[in-house]
Amino acid sequence: MKEIINPSKEYIRSLHEKSKDLTTEQLMSEIQSLTDKRISEIRNTKTDVEVKGTAYYVANEGSDDNDGKSPETAWQTPERVTLAKRNEELVKGDVVFFKRGQLFRGYIETANGVTYSAFGEGEKPRVYGFPKNVADPALWIETDVPGVWQYAEICDLDIGSIVFYEKTYARKIYRSLEDDGTQLDSGSDYKPVFNDYHDLREDLTFWHDWKREGDFTGKLYLRCDAGNPGKVYDDIEFSKRESVFRNLGSYDVTIDNIHIAHGCFGVSGLCHNQTIQNCEFSWIGGNVQDDARKLTTGRTFPTPYGNGIEIYGEAQNFTVDNCYFWQIYDAAMTHQCGNSAHPIHNRNVNYINNVCEYCVYSVEIFYGESPVENRSNYGCNVENNILRLGGGFGHDSRPDKGVTALIRNGRMILNTKDYVVRNNIFDRSRGKLIQAGNDGASKAQYYDNLYVQTKGSKFCTRLGKDYIATKNVKAELEETATEHGAQIRII
Repeated sequence: MKEIINPSKEYIRSLHEKSKDLTTEQLMSEIQSLTDKRISEIRNTKTDVEVKGTAYYVANEGSDDNDGKSPETAWQTPERVTLAKRNEELVKGDVVFFKRGQLFRGYIETANGVTYSAFGEGEKPRVYGFPKNVADPALWIETDVPGVWQYAEICDLDIGSIVFYEKTYARKIYRSLEDDGTQLDSGSDYKPVFNDYHDLREDLTFWHDWKREGDFTGKLYLRCDAGNPGKVYDDIEFSKRESVFRNLGSYDVTIDNIHIAHGCFGVSGLCHNQTIQNCEFSWIGGNVQDDARKLTTGRTFPTPYGNGIEIYGEAQNFTVDNCYFWQIYDAAMTHQCGNSAHPIHNRNVNYINNVCEYCVYSVEIFYGESPVENRSNYGCNVENNILRLGGGFGHDSRPDKGVTALIRNGRMILNTKDYVVRNNIFDRSRGKLIQAGNDGASKAQYYDNLYVQTKGSKFCTRLGKDYIATKNVKAELEETATEHGAQIRII
């Protein structure tokens, strides 16, 4: 792997070395200060990309009728960028620059060999998946249930989250199906009966009458006891079941210095030779992938999903570097694939120098079971990251709360080599820090990581065995011959 100059490596190494001499209070303060510093550095990263072809520009004040080849003749919308891909206007070496400090709405299909980045001054340009902010009183209709409001427009794609002021959220209702046909609110600790919006009894919960199969109305209902949501809140964002950036078999793509939010995925699809750097991802996911179908899947509850970045299928030369992820429903970063006889050979995957907070998983490597000989996983590096506070809105909302982990390895490919987890900070999780089964995940080697977890909670699963956060856990992990040079603080 090419050495990338980034201060994160030295920051974490320094804190790892001095951590044993710090009190718990001092250590937690140092971790918080370092996290804040790294977030600031990521958010303030300057644009530094090479234009080998044509530079195109996108700005709110532009027009899709322009040629897009200068800031003065900029395009206006993500739709125009996707059209340029489909019309083969974008070719290898081109760069599409979005104007800093501005918000763009819609999805973008990436083109082969093209870079997507930022120009101008100020905050990273934001690209949101939903076409509008819904904080408008005219968009909410009072129902026959006091405190329950219907969104006035029909949403034919599932809405995964409702976010207020980019800070807090409404809990989504996921309905489980019992043997007798009773439907329950599977995300609630109490699992009450839930049939339709008449059963929205908890403030700031919502239900979308959408399902992948069968009849549905497309109507969305939100309980807001304070009144019409459009009057109570000045900012309300939806995430619908569409990805914001889509790699539809493209390759040689770079996404740089963009803040991506409010979609079922931030970046998705199969893409070889992809780099995602200096970006921010927030409020991604919560959408339903599959309904509760006990007879066919064995699940009584639906399967919600939503990843910041997902490569589905074979991942080769894939790097996520210097990005900040927060409030991601499922995984911040993942390469994965389901059960199949199709050959999969992963090569050179790097998750480096990132900060992840309030995600159900920071890193997820998940592959379905398949014959060993036709799948391999060589060269995966998880290095110099701050991975912390596993949980967030995904943990609170999902039916299966017990899965949260800062690294999750699910059904890892047995033919795994050179899987290294080095020089990271793992700072608390509402589940466990690492989930590693007795499969290809067991071949990972951990070097010089700093771990913090709450006393008596789950620490990790390693080689298929569960470990609890106690004073003995370091010695227990060293006995597995997979943990080297760790500093562990139980708080």
